[in-house]
Amino acid sequence: MKVRSAHRTRTVPKTIDGKTHQVDETYTVELPVPPADRDAQALAAVTGLAVLIVTGAIVWSTVAIGGLLSMAFNPAVSYGIACVFDATWIGLMALEWIARYDPERASLPRRMGWGALALSMALIAAHGAVSGFLWVGIGGAAVSLSAKSFWHVVMKTTGPRLDPGTAQWVAAERSEVDGQRALVAARRQLERSKAKSRDESAALGSAGSVTDLEWATPATEGLTADRLRPELAAEAERIRTAQSGGSGSVRAADPSGSGSVKDAVRTLFESGVTDPAAVVQALPGANPETVKRHVRTVRLEGGYA
Repeated sequence: MKVRSAHRTRTVPKTIDGKTHQVDETYTVELPVPPADRDAQALAAVTGLAVLIVTGAIVWSTVAIGGLLSMAFNPAVSYGIACVFDATWIGLMALEWIARYDPERASLPRRMGWGALALSMALIAAHGAVSGFLWVGIGGAAVSLSAKSFWHVVMKTTGPRLDPGTAQWVAAERSEVDGQRALVAARRQLERSKAKSRDESAALGSAGSVTDLEWATPATEGLTADRLRPELAAEAERIRTAQSGGSGSVRAADPSGSGSVKDAVRTLFESGVTDPAAVVQALPGANPETVKRHVRTVRLEGGYA
């Protein structure tokens, strides 16, 4: 049995002049060397060979298909686009390997991969035909076929083999995880919808104050600064007059003597007069639209039906 030397470190006591400390000590041990894993080495070699074959197929396909496309298009663009054809079946082959534990999901990229390979081979053969070397084109197409076939055999040989019961168990586990991920996405969408609904409700709620102002601006075209400015100026003047005692009609209707139209409306509500038309008639000296606005406010604040 083969062995190899290895260095280890351990802590040992060291005493000098009667005082002891723990210090590190290096020592050597002999460890057995396991035999080489020939299977792993073979798999690594096969994988490297498969990568080399695919690389050769990509180079040949790019040259052939790029030459075919460059007959009608710019060569720089043609050779760049030519890479797409082999890259397509290689990418689909990778998706097939990712879905190797689910044969149903792996079947679609497998079928599409062979279809993409057939298209690439047809273009390579067409390039040989138009160049006068049909058999060379067919041989070039066989390079891509050999590359994909080799990879297909590698995946089939090294891929997992699940019995029907185990496959169903794995599918159930995957379905449970997928359900959890779907639930997270659904909750995210619901939260986003709720946030939008709250924003819309807030916007509609804030629009109520504008509706109150429309009492003073009954123009059907909507509320504008030009229409609102005269009404606000007139209302401010009426409030100043009422506060200075200049509005006798409002004071007469306001037993509290505060001179406020809103207080007058509140007083009338407390006395049993809650109909807007009756309140307007009881306050002939106030602006009817202002009275209506205060009627609405007092009804909301006082909880009047």
